[in-house]
Amino acid sequence: MKVVGELFGAGKMQLPFVLQSAETMKTAVRHLEPHLARTAGPQKGCMVLATVKGDVHDIGKNLVDIILSNNGYTVINLGIKQPIEAILAAAEAHKPDVIGMSGLLVKSTVVMKENLARMRELGWRQPVICGGAALTRGYVDHDLQAAYAGPQPAAEAAAEGEGDAHNNRQAPDARPKSQVFYAKDAFEGLALMDELCGHVPAPERRLTAPRRHKAYRQTTQEEWAAQLERAMSTYVRSAVPPAARTPKPPFWGARVVDEAALSLGEIFRYINKKALFVGQWQYRRGALSEDEYEALLATEAEVKFKRWSERAIAEKLLKPAVVYGYYPCNADHNQLLIFDPIDQREVIERITFPRQLDKRRLCIADYFKGVRSGERDVIAMTCVTMGAVATEHCQTMFGSDHYDDYLHFYGLGVEAAEGLAELWHKRVRRELDIAHLDATDIKGLFKQQYQGSRYSFGYPACPRLEDQEVLFRLLQPERIGVSLTEGHQLVPEQSTSAIIIHHPEARYFNI
Repeated sequence: MKVVGELFGAGKMQLPFVLQSAETMKTAVRHLEPHLARTAGPQKGCMVLATVKGDVHDIGKNLVDIILSNNGYTVINLGIKQPIEAILAAAEAHKPDVIGMSGLLVKSTVVMKENLARMRELGWRQPVICGGAALTRGYVDHDLQAAYAGPQPAAEAAAEGEGDAHNNRQAPDARPKSQVFYAKDAFEGLALMDELCGHVPAPERRLTAPRRHKAYRQTTQEEWAAQLERAMSTYVRSAVPPAARTPKPPFWGARVVDEAALSLGEIFRYINKKALFVGQWQYRRGALSEDEYEALLATEAEVKFKRWSERAIAEKLLKPAVVYGYYPCNADHNQLLIFDPIDQREVIERITFPRQLDKRRLCIADYFKGVRSGERDVIAMTCVTMGAVATEHCQTMFGSDHYDDYLHFYGLGVEAAEGLAELWHKRVRRELDIAHLDATDIKGLFKQQYQGSRYSFGYPACPRLEDQEVLFRLLQPERIGVSLTEGHQLVPEQSTSAIIIHHPEARYFNI
């Protein structure tokens, strides 16, 4: 596993092969254990690991668990959506060497900062490793480190004077400095554990050695919130012209699609293979030549895609479902007014979208006819899922140490949900009679070669996850088994929602 890790770090081995190695390791150890005499002695090291509160994403944390446990470490994996109280309770019980926090969302980086500040208030000095897609090394080294190792509270200093027997709260002269470390992937997490647990001689420690940090300035959450508020309250007329034609929807309101109308085979045709192979399955080019990489995709990724697609259909591992609808609407400056489908004079919902403070000064509301135009416009909304069964199968595969299966099926489920969203967007364009402008091939659709655009809350043009509540009140996705967490995340994870805009100039942009 050490050699495998070195090859992975050098870009000479793909993650799926690493997980196959880990499976082999686990199987070998399981076979040998009954024949080995147990000896008393210290463990190599222990980590309490969790995805932070409000975040439902599991895969990154579980990869850390796989790599650490297959390299001799004990991992206490608490699961997803874990509040700091649960993390610290587990740390009290298991006395780990390190606490690990994971999260995919930008909001999760803020939760990590709050967690670390709380740990500092309570007197914790445990090393913490943080990882996740939205984190940067600069943010961890500066903002998170400052939250954890800031000025010592007076109450804590007084408590220390009395002494504390807890191994995480040592006497003042023995207490190590609170430290937070960034792990860009599971193998960097392993290297950090090796250094923090004393398995690397001090002169050879690279990741935990003191170093000069580059000048860094991160926008604080308060600053970000103030900028967003300004973007939502500022109004200027953009150069977006009214649409020449307002499509007529086939119905008003929301409908659940008959599951018999949803074919996994057709959905798989709309999967973006680049997102699946590179983003989810992590078949990366690394040190390979272009020809070698193309051969790898053809012999490994494409074969796995065909095999998993067939298995998902045959074994009913995914259960696609869709709820979607059309609502009359109008723009009022930055606000979108959504009217009752029956009494189209009554406003039933409002969404305020932020406006660019520079560039073209765009706002999503610009793509709809104004409330004073005398004509109602139309907005489409969708919510799609691969069903709770997808999550259940993922948990079973991970729990039974079928790591390669876990990675590939998890990725297939997530991208199948995106594929279903793409397929249903095409269905909406057909129903609105604008599909004649579509690209003739799937790859063209992935490049947004069609009229209009599909926006999901939390993304750059509409970053407020809280607006999911409006979509949920209108579509009632609970009817297809999708719920909303307190952090406005969709459950099951293999789900996605969106608003669909028909305007010819609607494209992705960043606030």
